Amino acid sequence: MREFAALEAIFRHNGRLPSFVTIPPGDDMAEVTLGVGPHAPRLLVAADQVIEGRHVRRGEDLAIMARKAVARNVSDVAAMAARPFATVATVVLRSTCTDHEAREMLEGLRASADVFGCPLVSGDLATHADPAAPIVVSVTILARPAHASGRVVTRRGSREGDGIYVTGTIGGSLDADGRGRHLTFAPRVSEAHELHELLGSSLHAMIDVSDGLGQDAAHLAGNAESGDTTFVLAFDRIPITPGRDPSKALGDGEDYELLFTADREPPSRLSNGTPVTRIGRVDRRGADGLLVALETPDAVVDIARLGWEYGR
Repeated sequence: MREFAALEAIFRHNGRLPSFVTIPPGDDMAEVTLGVGPHAPRLLVAADQVIEGRHVRRGEDLAIMARKAVARNVSDVAAMAARPFATVATVVLRSTCTDHEAREMLEGLRASADVFGCPLVSGDLATHADPAAPIVVSVTILARPAHASGRVVTRRGSREGDGIYVTGTIGGSLDADGRGRHLTFAPRVSEAHELHELLGSSLHAMIDVSDGLGQDAAHLAGNAESGDTTFVLAFDRIPITPGRDPSKALGDGEDYELLFTADREPPSRLSNGTPVTRIGRVDRRGADGLLVALETPDAVVDIARLGWEYGR
């Protein structure tokens, strides 16, 4: 099974969800209302997991593994320009793990959640029957709208004529030894809030780059306001992490930068120094039917599936 096929099967049931689900599966977070009426409180929720040997190298420090599990959920909150406020975690350890290792994992979760302003409030701990099975930590995060208007930014709404922008740099999150920036990245929560304040309704759609720039651009393009648009990216405009291979960077994934579209130019640098780069435009879809087209000096390349599926 491919990830896109699995997700499409899930999304087909969105219409059957009750009316209190205001953002159904298909975005970085779901949203539900807690009551009735236009002023009912709204709750955003998302979940993500880290699997030893898949998302981190086998034998990785458990506190680092815990931090990544929390941070990647906080990055989903950033993608919605929301504010995290609590987390719940489940951990499955090997049966050979010691009490010290269990405490290391749980303390890592607690400390990381506190740093990001979303304290750990509940969870569950279990062990595998197979002593060789990998450690798995899953985090559910709760958030609320951060903007005074109550608006959150979704993947939907990109329009023809929008500019396409990205924060920071792309590529090189994973080193050859399995370490790297994917373990230490800082979710772009404050950057998302600043962009929302600066751009307001001109900020049309946003996502965090976790699967890879090409694939995540496709998530936005597929949810554009009109069904006949394409994202056109300029290869020479994409800010590649220094020292990394540009040809690989677009599909590396786990950059956890913000990719967004807007019809107003944001500043080239935010107040904390984070750069913002215009890397493309939203156009009417051409005869080639490409969802995400990368313009290089030699050709136009389809990169809508460039990235990770069922992996990172």
